[in-house]
Amino acid sequence: MKFLLNKKIFGILISLLFIGAIISQVDVDKTILSFGLMNPVFILPVIPVYIMSFILRAFRWNFFLHNPGLRFNSLLSSIFIGFSLNCVLPARAGEIYRAYFFSKKENLNKTKVFTSVILERIFDGITLFMILAVTIYFICPGKLFSKIALIAGLVFFSGFIFLLVLSKIHEKGDKRKKIKVFLLKILGFFPEKLKKFAEVLIDKGFLIFHSFIEGLIMLDSWRLLIRTIFFSFLIWIMEGSCMFFVIKSFGIEISLLGALLVLSVTAFSSLIPAGPAGIGPYQGGYMLALSVFNIEPELAFAVSVINQLLVVILVLSAGSFFVWKEHVKLEEIKQNLKDEQESAEF
Repeated sequence: MKFLLNKKIFGILISLLFIGAIISQVDVDKTILSFGLMNPVFILPVIPVYIMSFILRAFRWNFFLHNPGLRFNSLLSSIFIGFSLNCVLPARAGEIYRAYFFSKKENLNKTKVFTSVILERIFDGITLFMILAVTIYFICPGKLFSKIALIAGLVFFSGFIFLLVLSKIHEKGDKRKKIKVFLLKILGFFPEKLKKFAEVLIDKGFLIFHSFIEGLIMLDSWRLLIRTIFFSFLIWIMEGSCMFFVIKSFGIEISLLGALLVLSVTAFSSLIPAGPAGIGPYQGGYMLALSVFNIEPELAFAVSVINQLLVVILVLSAGSFFVWKEHVKLEEIKQNLKDEQESAEF
């Protein structure tokens, strides 16, 4: 758990740096007045639309897991619990707890479940890249957002191609066996104690690698890929709609396409390993995107705070409900993760 602790400290520092930079750029009094511009009526549609996006996420997650026997309630509760933990843990550490909790609950291979979460992030990144590319073309052609889109496209498409290539390795089991035999032959020159320790590591490594490859099986199905892409766009359009209503609640004239621009820039900025809920980078990305529409930084900051606060309240409420319903003991999961990490290090 030392790794998670280091990420926590680093994430909080990043958030503090962003918050400090933002505060230095805004008039505090003007920002406080901006909060009074919000019309709560526009917030009402956000709740059902945002909850529906999570229901779609649960359906989509089953595509990645490629297991029709999984219970929908279990998928939905695990997603809400994981996202709620992202609100209180830095650097999206809730994803680790989500995968571990779900694998334990459904008695699934942990590596396969972690692989599904990686696939989920890759598809989200590709979807957001496409949305950003379209919004840049129609709204704000320019170097800054084009660079963000270029970097995001390179990262996520490279990740997708890499995983697609790896998924083909499961068809070449004989080649993997030959690699293992070759490595064991090299170990013949090692002292006996070191040789046995290395053999254990190789066996464990190949077992994890094999499970990881099996977790990529959905990439072999074009039908599943198309359905996954379709659901990914639906999910993010719904989240963009939520952002549209929040921005409109402050009297800002913006189209749904404009809200999708704000969504994609904010989502990519939230990938920066910051503190709980991505505080800091979230506001920075939000303000940067709204500057395209000549929105003053004080008003943009106020909108970003309300948007994030609303999302956090909804996710934490749903996550707390499922923690209570599922009788989840987070400390027990944390301890199990710690024990597994220590056994792996040993």
